[in-house]
Amino acid sequence: MDTPSALSVAGSILAVVEFRTELLPTSKQSQGETLINQREEYLSFILERLRTLRLKLSTVYISANQQVSASASQPSSDVIALQELALSCIEDSGKLLDDFAKIQRDFPGSGDSQLSVDVKSWFASLLGGRVDEAKREKLSRAVAVHIRCIVSSRISELSKTMESLKDGRRYARPEQESRIDSMSQLLEDLHQEIQIGASDSDTKPSVFTETEIELLETRLASLTEAESNIIADKIVASLNYDSRPVRHGSVPQAHKDTFQWAFDSRLSHWLRSGSGIFWISGKPGSGKSTFMKFIASHFQTKELLTSWAGSASTLAVAAHFFWIAGTPIQRSWQGLLRSLLFDVLHNHPSIVPLTSPNRWAAAKAGQWQTAAEPWSVTELAAALRALASAKDIPLKVCLFIDGLDEFDSDHTELCNVLCDMARSPHIKMCLSSRPWAVFENSFGADSSKRLDIHELTRNDIRGFVSDQLQTHSKWNADASEEADAQKGKLVDRIAAQADGVFLWAFFVTKSLREDLTNGSTIADLHKRVNDLPSDLEQLFKHMLEKVDPKDHPKMAGFLQATAHAWEPLHMDLYWHVEKEFEEDYYAFRCPIEVGTPERISEQREHTIRNINNMTKGLLKLVNQRVEFLHRTVKDFILTRDMGEYLRSKLPAKCNGFTSIATAYLGFLKTTSHDHSLVAGIVRLGPGQNSGPFISHLNLALMYTSEALKSEDSASASHHQTDALLDEYEKAVDNMVRIGHIAIREFHPQECDPRLPFREELLRHNLTAYIARRCREKHDFFDIFDESPLFAALIPMSIGTGESPAPVSGILDLILQRGDDPNVKPRTPNLSDAVSPWVIFARGVLSVFNMLSGPCMFPALRFNDSLNNGLFDLLLAHGANPNQPLLDRRGARTAFSHFLDISLSRFLGTECFDGYLRTLDAFLRAGASLGAPIEITVDSESEEAFGNLARPRPDESVLATYCIELATLLARLAADPERAKFVSAVTERIIFHCNGKEEDLGQLSVAISEGFPENVGEPLLRMIERELNKSNSRKRHRGSWSEEFSRSAIKHFRGKQGDT
Repeated sequence: MDTPSALSVAGSILAVVEFRTELLPTSKQSQGETLINQREEYLSFILERLRTLRLKLSTVYISANQQVSASASQPSSDVIALQELALSCIEDSGKLLDDFAKIQRDFPGSGDSQLSVDVKSWFASLLGGRVDEAKREKLSRAVAVHIRCIVSSRISELSKTMESLKDGRRYARPEQESRIDSMSQLLEDLHQEIQIGASDSDTKPSVFTETEIELLETRLASLTEAESNIIADKIVASLNYDSRPVRHGSVPQAHKDTFQWAFDSRLSHWLRSGSGIFWISGKPGSGKSTFMKFIASHFQTKELLTSWAGSASTLAVAAHFFWIAGTPIQRSWQGLLRSLLFDVLHNHPSIVPLTSPNRWAAAKAGQWQTAAEPWSVTELAAALRALASAKDIPLKVCLFIDGLDEFDSDHTELCNVLCDMARSPHIKMCLSSRPWAVFENSFGADSSKRLDIHELTRNDIRGFVSDQLQTHSKWNADASEEADAQKGKLVDRIAAQADGVFLWAFFVTKSLREDLTNGSTIADLHKRVNDLPSDLEQLFKHMLEKVDPKDHPKMAGFLQATAHAWEPLHMDLYWHVEKEFEEDYYAFRCPIEVGTPERISEQREHTIRNINNMTKGLLKLVNQRVEFLHRTVKDFILTRDMGEYLRSKLPAKCNGFTSIATAYLGFLKTTSHDHSLVAGIVRLGPGQNSGPFISHLNLALMYTSEALKSEDSASASHHQTDALLDEYEKAVDNMVRIGHIAIREFHPQECDPRLPFREELLRHNLTAYIARRCREKHDFFDIFDESPLFAALIPMSIGTGESPAPVSGILDLILQRGDDPNVKPRTPNLSDAVSPWVIFARGVLSVFNMLSGPCMFPALRFNDSLNNGLFDLLLAHGANPNQPLLDRRGARTAFSHFLDISLSRFLGTECFDGYLRTLDAFLRAGASLGAPIEITVDSESEEAFGNLARPRPDESVLATYCIELATLLARLAADPERAKFVSAVTERIIFHCNGKEEDLGQLSVAISEGFPENVGEPLLRMIERELNKSNSRKRHRGSWSEEFSRSAIKHFRGKQGDT
């Protein structure tokens, strides 16, 4: 029974108890006839009143009792006592009702002799001793005692929640800190008030009135609501990510009066009363993102959607802007789902328990780390599905999603997911994209639910061009009628030639303003427009040709670096890119020092100015990072012709990846990486480094690795890249020694300053470089404090994106030295002292917690581990396939986890071949199908948890496989390719059983129930042959083995005929 229910029961008890004082009125009547009528009416009144109070008490008692019965936990003694008091009160009030009913039946009786007596005295004489005042008082005090205990317990729970929040509020927002402090004070005040009336050594505890209970219930409900809001805020905050608002903020605001036509279009009707999906289609550069930003945030949109939702309080609006030139999350499933959920839940925290029940339960239990841990795509998709499929949810949700063509995965899959979600009666969405066939097929059939924006914006473009030119002082220098006519013709011509492409009009207008500044006349501008290409890409090239030829190398360097960057680079890196064109090996020679704020400011102003001048506005600055002005610009720069054009402007040895990697060296040497809370390098465990410096270093090494891939190993540029890596080690060594960066160790022993760099090297595809270093310096690995396998197998720390799989060449090089993948760290007192093999298996196999049906986040680490034979390599060098992945009871082994994945619907078809090859490696290494041998743990050790726990701890690996296989008939019948794959897995398991009848019997049953007939029968025949081999000397016709196999096949065929 929860506290609100307990208070409801208590209030209902007290209402019945207090009824005794309400029975008799204080007024007197002097006239007998009136008094008799009043007595009769009063009897009816009190009888009905008591019936009502008793019914309410019975109802809340039954409800509370059901709640107690349904709860998994035992009720407290106070709850049990309160239930008993309620039952006693129900029984007593029932007897009193019987007495009242009898009095009513006997009325008026002998009352005529008492007509001069007031009603109160008359009724008291009839009641006699039926109401025991002492019992009533005892009951009130008993209720008070138990309610104080129950409420105090709830206050204690809430206080613990606040204390746990206070422990972590160093990282909380100021407004959340204020809410926590305020709630803590309210809890303390309530606790003191509750205790004031409690019993001490000399006095009896005071009682509550029904009104006081109701007030207490209201105050606790308010505090509980505040707790829920804080919990919801904590969970919702975990959905946020740094670049979530960046793309929306970088999209230009609509020019004044632009797009107003939208509110007189079919889009307006859809916003007010439509459903499903509305599609905004448009050419590249036609202003789709600006339109989506305009429409999603316009007050008229909210008014229209409010009409659809019924009220503003039941309307939720969420938006996401895909950005192909941004960070990985900005163009991924994860970014989309997190953005949408954040927007919805941030403004409607009451539905957090619906979308995220597990996190909510964890937070209520004080497990804040679990409640706020990173979200997997599986969980994100499940949360949105819960929102879409919920019944009777008091919310209407409208989603605005821009740039579907900038999503970096399967567009067909994206369309299917969105269409499925939009079938929900309380969700609709407005989408925008280029008019690609995949979007046309998915969203373009209904003309009443689409707009082709490039066909509707000519007047908008004309207004924009006119306003932009009129703000230039020289545009209005000639105010003659003839000049005005020429100006009007020029504006009309630009609007017509733009053909709905806002971006073309933007650049042309920008160019014409520059011409006006240089003294051009209106006639010159007409000629200028004549010379400009109408094609957007040709216009870009025309603009770049206007850059001063002496700046062409820098121009090409800026554009090439931006094109090669996996995410927008910090503006300070462009300072170092430019310095390399001015001074060879500048990054090698620049001193290790952080500039003054004034110097940094000057450098940044210089960088911004040069980027603008040398790229003619094709690049822009967003949150101190440089990115393309528009997706169309990136597409243009990445064309083959433009790539050749840029290379022709660059020195022969220049490589975009090398340029970025070299710039990172200068950046790391001249930037502060230590913060008040986090050191530049944090060593978390054997081979495991983190911190701001490590994140930047890993990005630099990733670009270096890419540079080496694109270079001839005998080329001068290849040797230059090798020299760059040598310089990195020297620089890191020096930076640590002089205190430019700090290392925070996970144990007191200090490490060699070069160790973090060498550990990070092992996570990158730099095998040839490391092999050369080992040949030249035989003690290369001597500075490692643990086996280098730890560093090679632990995922790298990077700011965004997914860490790639370990490098097979690096692993082979280390394993050839004789390193043992099963070795545990030598470092004492580690909380999780596991081997490199376990760390690798955990990290790679657990990726299946991060996948969801149609929402598959690229599981590069898992796929690459299969394709590159990493499991095979480790198992061939002694990795134990039967090693538990946790030192806890019921933990999965590496093999049991791997085998379970074979039946997962999330295993992509591209993994099938690699999976089967890896399965063979596990079986060759001695993988066990039996029950995993429990590790030796003390009796108080905890059970395994999460997806590292075996689903059925007491069963064998084979039994778990068979149970799951038996459930797959429908799925395998509908997916022949997957059925063939699972058959191949099962075939290998059959041979691995080595003829054991019990194991093969389990498989026979599972095969007959889980496979379609055409797939299952060959497997059953295979089992029969295996049994025949093992029983060849004992077996005779009609033996158990043959009869069992025949029975299974017969069952098989009967089952298939029934379906």
